[in-house]
Amino acid sequence: MLRRDDEITVRVDRVAYGGRGVGRTDGLVVFVSGAAPGDVVRARVARAKRSYAEAEAVAVLEASPERVVPRCPHFGPCGGCVWQHIAYPAQAQAKEAIVRESLAHLGGLEGARVHPIIAAADPWYYRNKMEFSFHPDGTLGLHRRGAWNEIVPIETCYLQSEETAALVRAVREFTRGHGLAPYDPRTHAGFLRSLVIREGRGTGDRLVGILTIPGPFPHTQAFVNTVRDVMPQVTGIVRGIVPGPSDGAPVTRVEPLHGRSYLEESLAGLRFRVGLDTFFQTNTAQAARMVEHVVECAQPLAGRSVVDLYCGVGAFTLALARAGARAVGVELMGAAVEAARANAGLNGLEDVAFAAGDVRIVLPALVAERGAPDVLMLDPPRAGAGARVMRKIGRSGARRVIYVSCNPTTLAPDLKELLPFGYRLVDVQPFDLFPQTYHVEAVAALDGTEEGGA
Repeated sequence: MLRRDDEITVRVDRVAYGGRGVGRTDGLVVFVSGAAPGDVVRARVARAKRSYAEAEAVAVLEASPERVVPRCPHFGPCGGCVWQHIAYPAQAQAKEAIVRESLAHLGGLEGARVHPIIAAADPWYYRNKMEFSFHPDGTLGLHRRGAWNEIVPIETCYLQSEETAALVRAVREFTRGHGLAPYDPRTHAGFLRSLVIREGRGTGDRLVGILTIPGPFPHTQAFVNTVRDVMPQVTGIVRGIVPGPSDGAPVTRVEPLHGRSYLEESLAGLRFRVGLDTFFQTNTAQAARMVEHVVECAQPLAGRSVVDLYCGVGAFTLALARAGARAVGVELMGAAVEAARANAGLNGLEDVAFAAGDVRIVLPALVAERGAPDVLMLDPPRAGAGARVMRKIGRSGARRVIYVSCNPTTLAPDLKELLPFGYRLVDVQPFDLFPQTYHVEAVAALDGTEEGGA
């Protein structure tokens, strides 16, 4: 049996959700970090179980044709990317395979019709939002891979625009030069938490936010000047107050420092206001293609009723309403619902409504009031909707269900919950919104039957 720190030779057959290569040694499955599909590597075992082992590649003995030289000098230590060493076409193929395998192995949906993945036209500079963290030692950058208490100082980055790296460098020098200390969650000393940069890819707007603990912000004007020197056309500069001890604590207040406290973004012909902590799809170009696909899946829409669960600020809801549907969006967060209503007004859409509340409670109430929806769509968080929500969807009588997923390992078991209600999986369309990472989105369409969902 393998033991920790053993070195083994592994031929890597494929890469899995989570980013690691998958191979076998003596019949044992081995998950190998830092490998490309087709590699033969020498790997050091980090963890060994009866049925599998986890290992880290320490040498490439035979390089795969799919292995490439990473573009970024920070690749490896930096946690922003995990697949820069794999050629982009192979990344996209791997993601399509991950969707197929998840449906078959986790959902019992062998033979599901999965279309070829819609890959990104440009796998670089695609993100419209990035957040860079301050470390107590003064570093400003991205979290080190596998070590969330360490930060890699970033000098360049190929995920957002070239302005981003320049701004990170300028803000790092500003904070050091003005004696502004990063917050240390261990001692609760310090002030600075993170730097958020948002870009309107369809509008050219820019929003820069600095997150801090409560208290006076010295040198505010100097900070504004620093940002404007790098981004002269910045739309807004804000400060976000995060009082909790954890970096994951929510922003409780946003203070405008310059310009607007939001940017506007254009997506699939619609305009949206996006604030410092507004959830919005990170890849604008690919998100637009996904929205258009959802609208196509839901046709015909004129006069038909649509319920959109986990609607956020209304991207899908408004697109469906613009296509003629009588749409209702449901979202737990009241602030998101208010933003969705404002976005409806911004786009001149009147025959659309939004409700705040838990989908498990709001959905049955909507069905009782309005009848079974013609189309029910959902875009849940990475953890999925869960069996209880999926069963309520199954009982809703919706004629078509469209599930937008950011995690194939939760999509598959969620879809399985609909099968006893008579739903049939029609097709699945994967999208790559996150090149250089293992993340993959998919849109699944299901039709009801006379015995169940219709």
